[in-house]
Amino acid sequence: MSVSVLFAAELELAPSLESEWLGDLPPARRAQLVGRTDRRDRHRSLIASRLLLAHLRRLGHPVGALATLRHPPRARPTLDLPLHWSVSHCDGRIAVAVSTRGPVGVDVEALGDLRADAFAVYLNPAERAWAGGSPRRFYSVWTRKEAVAKAAGTDGLPALPAVDTSAGRGRAAFAGRLWRTAPLALGDGHVGHVATAELDDAAVTAEHVAAAALL
Repeated sequence: MSVSVLFAAELELAPSLESEWLGDLPPARRAQLVGRTDRRDRHRSLIASRLLLAHLRRLGHPVGALATLRHPPRARPTLDLPLHWSVSHCDGRIAVAVSTRGPVGVDVEALGDLRADAFAVYLNPAERAWAGGSPRRFYSVWTRKEAVAKAAGTDGLPALPAVDTSAGRGRAAFAGRLWRTAPLALGDGHVGHVATAELDDAAVTAEHVAAAALL
């Protein structure tokens, strides 16, 4: 395995299923989610945990592997296993990327009507020129930037102006090095990218996971 992305559609969880999935999480993470008043956000995070668990199962780890899952405030979530992972969610999609080789970042967005000219502070002239007036191209640039920032372990928006996606096809420059980026096929209404520290052409796989497979 090199880099794998599992994604799922957003689900409204029945109370019994929500309780069951919360029970598979370590106490600290469970308390964090129970304390969230936004039901939709809570469900998205639970679906992300099930996608992470699906990754772990495919790698041969037991359900109990989630016991070391930690989500410290204002820091990247961690897991005491020899792998790198990243989570993203938006209206209608939740995605989890896992790499056994090095840092990875993923970002997904619901396609809207935003355009590059409204985000000059975040996009450089070459990126704005490429995106033009196309919302899909804007979201493509945006998710590439977000994915690279996550792979590099930085904190989102403040880092985006320094992420240069005009470095070449499938490459982005940030923090003094190049990063590999690859688009994700998430359906007509969504755009996403995954970014990795490895620059070779090792496979990046993306797979939709049906609701039944998360149980």
